[in-house]
Amino acid sequence: CEDCGKSLVGECKLHGPLIRAKDRVIPSRARLTLPHYLTLRVLELRAGNQQILGVFAKKVIQKRTQFGPYVGQLSTKLTCYDESRLVLQVLKDGGKYFLDTPNEDCGNWMMFVRLARNQEEQTLVAYQHCGEVYFTTVKVVKP
Repeated sequence: CEDCGKSLVGECKLHGPLIRAKDRVIPSRARLTLPHYLTLRVLELRAGNQQILGVFAKKVIQKRTQFGPYVGQLSTKLTCYDESRLVLQVLKDGGKYFLDTPNEDCGNWMMFVRLARNQEEQTLVAYQHCGEVYFTTVKVVKP
């Protein structure tokens, strides 16, 4: 305790506990890159309060709007498969690689894009151009 000059384990019985200042929560790299007209919403809540997020439009997005490039880590093998994560296979220098984002600090917002459950739901197509992966809207996306 700085007030009574004693080295204590826990709080000082005379002066009480310290006032703890908490660090400000900083959004991840992926969340910071999300365009202002898009939003993240919880699609599913899994065990341990793990949220599965998806990307939704806040305003109309025109057909043929391009997003990208997708930012992630290239690897020759997939270490952990989770059907809720978007993992893409890309061709580079004659080899096949996985483009993965194992956490929000090593990717951009496109890691939250989810596969459509059917053709009616599909709003984007992914493609590789000049070594990068992009998404383009295949129809008008409504909020």
